[in-house]
Amino acid sequence: LDVDLEDVHNVLTQEIHELIDILSNQEDDFLNKLFGIMERRVLEQLLHLASHRERIMGLLDYLRVADPAICRRFLQMVCMNYDMPMRLESRLMSVAGPVTCNHTLVDEYTPSQESCVKRPRMDHVESYKASVSTFLQQRWEKVRQGVVKEVRLEEAWVSLRNRNPFRPRDRAERGPSPSELQERGEDGAVEDKVTVESLLHSAAQITLLLGQAGSGKTLLMYCLGQRWAQGAFPSSQLLFLLEFRQLNLVVQPLSLKELLFRCFLSPEGGEEEGVAVLDFILHNPEKICLIFDGYDEFHTKITHLETQSSSFDPLCPVPMAELIAGLCSGRILPGCTLLITCRPRDVTDLETLVDCIRIGWLLGFNKSSVKEYADQYFQDRGEDLKKKAVGHLLSNHQLLTMSYLPALCHICCVCLEHMFSGGMSQTQALPTTLTQVYLQILFAFLSQCPGSDPPVLETFWAEVTQLSQLAMRGLEASRIVFLSEEVPSNLLDFATKAGLLSLVDLTHENGSKGQGYVFMHLTMQEFLGALHIMTSKDITEALLRKKFNLKSRWTTKSDPKNVFTDSLHLYLCGFAAPACSSYLIQLVRGVGAAGWVNKRQALVLKILRSLAMSTTLTGPKLVELCRCVQETQDAQLAREVVGSRPCFELRNIRLNPVDLDAVAFVVSSAGIGCGLDFGACSMELECLDILPSCQHIDYLIFRSRKYDDKFADKLSCILPRLPTMKRFEFICGNLTDVGAAKLAKALRRCPQIKHATVCCFILCYVCSLSGSHMKADTLKALTDSLHKLKISKHILLNGSSKSVEELMVLTNFLSVCPDVVQVNISLQDPVDVSIHFTGSIENHKTSKKLFLVGCGLRSSHLDLLCKNLEHCSSLTFLDISKNFHFLNGICEINQLSDNILILVDCEVQGHHLVSLLTVLHRCALLQELDLSHNSLGRVGVEWLCSVLPSLTMLSLPIIGDLFCSLNKKVTMATGSTGEGATVVLLASLEGLSGMEEIELEGMRMTDKGVGELIKHLPSWKGLRKISLSENHISDQAGERLLQALSSCTALEELNLSRNNLSLASAAKMELVLPTLTHLQVLDLSENRFGPVGSVSISKALSFMKHLTKIHLTSIGTSELTGLAGSLVNWICAEDVSFAWNGCGDDVAVKLSEVLPQCQKLRRLDLESNRISMKGAEALARSLQSCSSVEVIRLWRNAISNSDAQRLRQGEKRLNFSST
Repeated sequence: LDVDLEDVHNVLTQEIHELIDILSNQEDDFLNKLFGIMERRVLEQLLHLASHRERIMGLLDYLRVADPAICRRFLQMVCMNYDMPMRLESRLMSVAGPVTCNHTLVDEYTPSQESCVKRPRMDHVESYKASVSTFLQQRWEKVRQGVVKEVRLEEAWVSLRNRNPFRPRDRAERGPSPSELQERGEDGAVEDKVTVESLLHSAAQITLLLGQAGSGKTLLMYCLGQRWAQGAFPSSQLLFLLEFRQLNLVVQPLSLKELLFRCFLSPEGGEEEGVAVLDFILHNPEKICLIFDGYDEFHTKITHLETQSSSFDPLCPVPMAELIAGLCSGRILPGCTLLITCRPRDVTDLETLVDCIRIGWLLGFNKSSVKEYADQYFQDRGEDLKKKAVGHLLSNHQLLTMSYLPALCHICCVCLEHMFSGGMSQTQALPTTLTQVYLQILFAFLSQCPGSDPPVLETFWAEVTQLSQLAMRGLEASRIVFLSEEVPSNLLDFATKAGLLSLVDLTHENGSKGQGYVFMHLTMQEFLGALHIMTSKDITEALLRKKFNLKSRWTTKSDPKNVFTDSLHLYLCGFAAPACSSYLIQLVRGVGAAGWVNKRQALVLKILRSLAMSTTLTGPKLVELCRCVQETQDAQLAREVVGSRPCFELRNIRLNPVDLDAVAFVVSSAGIGCGLDFGACSMELECLDILPSCQHIDYLIFRSRKYDDKFADKLSCILPRLPTMKRFEFICGNLTDVGAAKLAKALRRCPQIKHATVCCFILCYVCSLSGSHMKADTLKALTDSLHKLKISKHILLNGSSKSVEELMVLTNFLSVCPDVVQVNISLQDPVDVSIHFTGSIENHKTSKKLFLVGCGLRSSHLDLLCKNLEHCSSLTFLDISKNFHFLNGICEINQLSDNILILVDCEVQGHHLVSLLTVLHRCALLQELDLSHNSLGRVGVEWLCSVLPSLTMLSLPIIGDLFCSLNKKVTMATGSTGEGATVVLLASLEGLSGMEEIELEGMRMTDKGVGELIKHLPSWKGLRKISLSENHISDQAGERLLQALSSCTALEELNLSRNNLSLASAAKMELVLPTLTHLQVLDLSENRFGPVGSVSISKALSFMKHLTKIHLTSIGTSELTGLAGSLVNWICAEDVSFAWNGCGDDVAVKLSEVLPQCQKLRRLDLESNRISMKGAEALARSLQSCSSVEVIRLWRNAISNSDAQRLRQGEKRLNFSST
């Protein structure tokens, strides 16, 4: 029958709607077989469609342009399996033609004639399925022997992403464009957290599961097999689980049939069953699941699809790598489910085979998982040992961090059992590095052998040396499995009894069964290999240098496949630590052993020192370097690492707690400030718990779309525990208002942070253009296009231009953009050039503000300013302070309708006020005027007071440092007015009954000024704050002032610090202060109350329940036990200071007794007292019950540096630093 090829597509197009109706009512089983006709890439996209009908439409659309042979095969399958109208069936069969198997992706193999006529006998398939189930159950029972904790797939988590073709490290000539980055994410994929169990729920998926050595990949794969055998994953009718360590034994090419039946499980029903099962597999690939475990152990790098032949015969032998490549690319068994496990580095060749591949990273334990595992391990080892070991594991930072990796968690438990069972119970004896942990593990296993007299390394010197040689031989040959004939019988007997070597079943190339041996874990093989390098005189210095290299977590196509050396360099560094010297000497033996070991250790440190000075290390290698330095425990080496780079930039890698712990060790040991910059780095929340141990972080930056509200919530708890941090940036794509609010709340508790940026692409909070060096025309273009930007908070432009003329362009924003409410141009430290939108201002009203501070403005600038703001009628606030050379043009500002005018620190003198009066009269709406930090003198102040009545709208004249409202607030601070001008100003306040705040600091009021102030206090019923610091107020004047304050019942804040108050004032406080029931802040520092006065104050404060801040610094007595005891009554206290009083341990002990009852206390200042180690220890003990306390300052007390350091190790909230 000669069929016109084009007729197939034409007929399919004409009948497509009827076919859709027919197929939509069919069952999934056969539809899945139809989907298997499609290319895997198209099938992956099709399976993501929402509805059943949409997927069928997608299949038919694909066939309308597919190869005609595929289209005819589809029509034949439909006609043979579905009932349809005779007309339609006849038409479809007329163009389908006979069965053809050439040039198709499904039927390149032609089954037997019997198989073409009838379906395979399902009894054979069911029989084989039952055999596979039994086989996998048996394998699971063998693998799970010795497993401490029950394996729960639903609790094993994977960070999963669907990789698209873009790979950051796989670009040859150019980097991705900004649009590519925005479209695909900074690392080309979005991550989801799923369980291992869910990996097999989705059919027709290729999944690459990555995990560190010891993360439990193999155990979990066998658990998946066992769960399938129990009936889970019904979409997979057959599951094959193969190990690459077994496949390495196959040297000759083999067919797909041989791979499945020889390397996995042979059919019990002989050739007939084998043919039936293979036929079922080939015709139902969507029902087949294949798991390949341990690709990192595979000797061969698989071949890319382009180099392979176009046909496939399941009975034709091909190289193993070609079989794996065919499965990955979809040429072999298209539509099957494929799961491959591997260590992170050796995956580039797999990724290049297929565009649509899911990549999962197996996540380790968290703290609760570690505790659960340790509890299970020590369950039957005695309650005392369990309590001691689990307690040390959870409290020891190094051991806990290691234990986030499941295999290391087991090893740490073995280590602790060995040490504590031997009577070593002191915390100081615990190992501090990975290498030292493995030494203890080696001792634990050796001690199980007969005749294991200490020191065990000397007792079993020959055996350990031989094992180390065997381990190194395996590493050099990229082998983990050793045949029995390759290991001396005496060594085999010793190592298996000690538990260092384990027996494994092998399937040889001819299908015969055998046995081999592997080290208890790959990491132990690496450890022993490193031990061989450090103790064998056959290893030259040149060879050691060759074997030492930092591992990168980025791989490219050109990288050689590098197996078995994930941790070798770490152990070499660990052996270079002084704590390991004695053990190495025991193995080297002979005369001069100590000198030889020292020389080898020095060589390792020399290699590290050269790497530490390198400024070209990528982020992954920098992390590895930190891990190496941590293993050496060398503080000087840490200083060299930090000294050569002011910032640790880590980009697009996965970080685990072990990595962060190493970085923290280096930063803290160096004692030098540095920054941490995380860009697109995946990390679990446990990583953030390690950041507070970085004692010298200057700034912290997080940039990634991966960081969300949970991440921000965790980080908000960490930020207040970073006392040295001055800059913080959080730039992400998944932050909502909830996460942003938590970060903002945390930042309010970090007063030391001078620069903070929280930017989210979803919320469009912030656009940072800082440091972009823009010219005037660029800034003008920005103003013209601003309305197109959806920014709700602010634009940062720090460092964008140094020219005042260019920056003046920004003032246009206030006129051209309705959403802009504030423009800041401050060129004095700290520089602030920014544009603020309505979303950044709380309780925003329709008013706008302009700050031009320290810009060196001249008259010409004021002309330009008035021109730019000509149409900005809503401008109500203008701050042009700290500009010295423009006063001659000050009259120009009368064109602006400002409500507030600030002329702070502009060298305004008394005679300038005459010309300024013209401006004041022209600005009819002016309500506030700030003239603080000028040189007005008495003449200027008296003149200002004389003209105030004529300025009817003016309610806020300011002469001090801050605002001074004649209606609500007066502020004068450290001015040059003197007592006379102060009295004049206070006299002008007569009749203002609405005063709420008054601040007169450093004004030398003396008794006369106090008397003038007292006249007004009875009329100020709403006064909330009064601050009279540093005013030379005498004891007698203070007594009268306090009596007058008794009428100010709304008072919330009282500051009388740095005056001459004494006994009389203290006695009056005892009577007056309890009546001020709203008082929250009280500062009486630097007065001379003495012991008697302190008793009066103590009595007064015991009745005051609402105080949140109490400062009693330097009050003239060291006898503060009574005051310390009264702290228990200050139930709302958050900030308390007893600094500079010469207090002794009695006060510290009393404080330690009451601190646990102070549930809101955050800060306690005990600087410059006479507290010794006794008092400090009492405070440290009490902090265990004080969760709210963030810091106790003990600067300048009688505590040595060594004692301070020891206390800090146990309690970080004790602060002894004076810097």
